[in-house]
Amino acid sequence: MHRFVFWILFAMVTCFVLRILIVLDLNKRIYNHTPGPCRVLTEKYKGTAGLTFVESQKRVYVTLGYGKSHNMTTKTGIAFYNTNRTDGRSQQEMHDLIEMTINWNGYEHQNLFIPTGIDSFASSNGRILLYVINAHPDHECIHFFQVDNQKLNHRKSVCDSSFTSLQDLTVVGPDRIFFTNMAAFGRGWAQVVEFALQTGQGVVYYYDGSKLSIAAPTVNAPTGIGYDSKRRILYVGSLIRESLLAYKVAKDMSLDSMYEMMLLTSPIGLFVESKSGDVWIAAHPVLHESAWHYSNPERKNVHSSSQVLRIRIQEEGNSWVTTEPYANDGATISASSAIVYTDDQMIIGSSFGRLLHCDLTNSHIT
Repeated sequence: MHRFVFWILFAMVTCFVLRILIVLDLNKRIYNHTPGPCRVLTEKYKGTAGLTFVESQKRVYVTLGYGKSHNMTTKTGIAFYNTNRTDGRSQQEMHDLIEMTINWNGYEHQNLFIPTGIDSFASSNGRILLYVINAHPDHECIHFFQVDNQKLNHRKSVCDSSFTSLQDLTVVGPDRIFFTNMAAFGRGWAQVVEFALQTGQGVVYYYDGSKLSIAAPTVNAPTGIGYDSKRRILYVGSLIRESLLAYKVAKDMSLDSMYEMMLLTSPIGLFVESKSGDVWIAAHPVLHESAWHYSNPERKNVHSSSQVLRIRIQEEGNSWVTTEPYANDGATISASSAIVYTDDQMIIGSSFGRLLHCDLTNSHIT
């Protein structure tokens, strides 16, 4: 009996160790390539972790300073990059990042603002609304802003004690959002054990403008999230399963699971093209590098590989084609966490460093 119990425990421990080794991507290697010429837009902020594109303005809004949530010294805030190349600006001005001022309207926790995930809503009358996740470990919330040219006016915040590791959000209407909470534990060894056991305690929340509810419980480490408004499909990335989950969004905003795309890389940020429905993914392809990088973000010799995938959903909706427009070993951009594509331009954000801009020379085959 003792021998039988020993071998059962040995098998369980072996399976656990093998599962961890597979999750850490110890067998992977990244080969650098780009879709065209690339340039660094900025590297003075410790993190450009969130991006959103507003078509009517030709602006990409960028969250700055995510590294502060990992005890790095950096300025935090929101800026924008103008993608319009036909407005007569000089070559230098075309690559400028413009910081925005924030009117907090008396909000008492403004000094705890560390923005990360971001999305936007443009109304028919020209009103632009931004929704931003605050990653401060002591004050995880979602902030609502209205854009006034180069200023932001704070409208309200949504906070809850269940918010332990907010990651990303996507807008489905004015003040209506889906967003991800990656794990039951915020960080540290408790979160590591949770990921290793793959207990699936992540959650997708839905906020309807006044009430908070759980849209999808027990999701395995949900990260990036994006919404295809034409097909009414919600995409959710899974860090540990290295996959993309697809949900059909009903009229009452409930979710019906459709399928899971296995990516063999950990998705962090999503961007869904409004016209084509293509899904762009900023990913961490080698997870053990990412884990070491997040533990030591200040060390310049510690990098995490970056990767961008493009998924073209076919017309019938149940098949897709995946390409890899960009990959880097971390020397140029480390830990890619956000992506925007527009007009043959690709902008890539990172967790603790640079914002990268690439021109796509052959976007139709990229």
